[in-house]
Amino acid sequence: MEEQKMKNIIKKICLFGLSALMLVSCEDMFTADNELVTTDLTPQDTLYQVMGIVKRMQKIATSTVLLGEARADLVDINKHTPSDIRELAENNVSETNAYNNPADYYAVINNCNIYLAYVDSLLKTHGEYYYEKEIMAVKTFRAWTYLELAKIYGQVPLITKPIESSDVAEELVKQTKVGLDVICDTLIKDLEGYAYMNLNDELLPSYNAKFHDQSYSNFFIPARVMLAELYLWRGSKTGSKSDFINAVRMYHDYFTFSNEERPTGTNDVSFTNVKFTTIVSAYASNFSYGEQVTVIPMDTIGFYGNTTDLRSVFCSAYKNDYYAQLNPSKFIKELSQSQKHCYYRYLDGVADTLYAPTDTIKNPFGALAIGDLRLYSIYDVSVVKDIYHSNYSEQRQYIDKYEVVDGRDDVRLYFVPLFRVPVLYLHMAEALNHAGFPETAFVVLKYGISNKNLNKYVGEDELEGLSKILTYGLPSTATQTTFLYWGSDPDLFLTRDLNSATGSSSYDMIGIHSLGSGHSEYNAYYELPRTSAAWAEYDAVKDTIAVLTDSLVKIVAAMPDSETDPEAYSNWFNNEYAPVADHQSVFESQLPALCAAAKASDNYEQFVADKILDEEALEGMFEGHRFYDLMRYAMYYNKPDFIAEQVAKRRGATETYAPADNLRGGNWYIPLRSR
Repeated sequence: MEEQKMKNIIKKICLFGLSALMLVSCEDMFTADNELVTTDLTPQDTLYQVMGIVKRMQKIATSTVLLGEARADLVDINKHTPSDIRELAENNVSETNAYNNPADYYAVINNCNIYLAYVDSLLKTHGEYYYEKEIMAVKTFRAWTYLELAKIYGQVPLITKPIESSDVAEELVKQTKVGLDVICDTLIKDLEGYAYMNLNDELLPSYNAKFHDQSYSNFFIPARVMLAELYLWRGSKTGSKSDFINAVRMYHDYFTFSNEERPTGTNDVSFTNVKFTTIVSAYASNFSYGEQVTVIPMDTIGFYGNTTDLRSVFCSAYKNDYYAQLNPSKFIKELSQSQKHCYYRYLDGVADTLYAPTDTIKNPFGALAIGDLRLYSIYDVSVVKDIYHSNYSEQRQYIDKYEVVDGRDDVRLYFVPLFRVPVLYLHMAEALNHAGFPETAFVVLKYGISNKNLNKYVGEDELEGLSKILTYGLPSTATQTTFLYWGSDPDLFLTRDLNSATGSSSYDMIGIHSLGSGHSEYNAYYELPRTSAAWAEYDAVKDTIAVLTDSLVKIVAAMPDSETDPEAYSNWFNNEYAPVADHQSVFESQLPALCAAAKASDNYEQFVADKILDEEALEGMFEGHRFYDLMRYAMYYNKPDFIAEQVAKRRGATETYAPADNLRGGNWYIPLRSR
């Protein structure tokens, strides 16, 4: 049966043959107007073939989001939810479900395979390989698509050569299906040999697409990002710390390469006064385009090509009689409300740390404005009475991540995001935590990662380990440094310091939690635990070192001159300075082990993992990441029922969502469609 399913899928792909690379121009998207591309590649032809792959990506954009979001715990269905989306939400997906289309994913892969088989990879001009940028872009498209297939179906055939005939199709049908670990192994090897990985240049193709009257170029996947994601997923499967460290390395380099730096940004939503009577939000602007790393550009008119209905899934629209098809779950509302929103003020030398009201009587903005404000910022519900249309919903829902355009709800989305900067920072925090650096991961959440904050908030054991992670994020090309080196430009990766008379006005980096929960760096409710007795021993040694340091300062102040009185200097050094310095050195050598033992006693890794997972919900909600975030955590801790237990919370703390049981026993994957 499984072989027949794959045979039908591959036959469907085979129908495309080489014609699968056709690209019909669309005025709302690509400016290219060549309608037929052959395998006889000229420089112009290769552009159109790559654009053909992007066009194939459009067909899987909607499925990518819904398969990752509708099956998880952050959204819920209603009586107007279409049956195909209802199946996803109940994790009871049929073979005929509209979003169960492996052939569309393999069409992207086959396009990539055809391109890589026929492109002249050895062609050089001015000493550089002519198609190097395009080849790497196509390889990352293929890697991303295979990773999606593995996440959706669990086991799939790994096909790296073109399907151009029925004979080839028949052979490939017999191929053994492989899982996530083999797919990651293969694709990591394919990408990590990229000759320019250590150079200060992503070498992405510089093509532009025009949609919604604007030109964009972020529809390619940076090689470092793709490799980091592959390492993260392989580590989640294998538990290998080396995989997590390699993921950390790749995320670091993607964020910090000179002239390509990518801080978190500071577009938050927060209360702005001590009485908590005003909220200012720049947060919703994050989803327009600026912090998007990679998007799938979409046509906005069906006549011209592939469009997406995601706006009418998440928002009220004329097309759905203003009944949104998915609603924010009670769980995400409760998670938002469970956070403590901190407001910090430093005025006339006096610091105030206040927390926003946690009841709707004292909070004039309603229940959604309790705790973290990100859901409040992007989710709006209003009542519109229409006496002329009884079939229209009076309750109108709008989620700004899929916002309407210029007040028009009939305009389709012009891109679907794959990666955003804060989401990648959270993935880096995951990798750091599972590589043995929980304090560093927590710095990403609470303070914003920077040279200053690493040295201020990270313990000796982690600093020592971080110094051994070699990276290339440097101003000079092909020079290795360590993870501790975070940014070369003094004006970048600055974190705010509100504890000064003027505060920080030029920062561009904050903790991810601060995007919705206020000044998290001053939040006493958002701290790493220090409850075990092991911390007492660590603190005692730290205190001893401090005393010895004070003694050394006084001893050094009384140091004789070594030139005018060498004998006195020798006596001073041997009898006064050296014993204290050696004593201090012995205690300092104990700190890394004591620090690590204390964190282990308080189970820092689990604590930080839980905080990251919450943050991934608050920051990434409704974008299609959630089911796969839960999947990684289930694999980290070998808990096959973890996703089911989490999805069971969809309707809040007082009600269990029964269909979540369909996910028990690691039953996370949907059935492979036969045709």
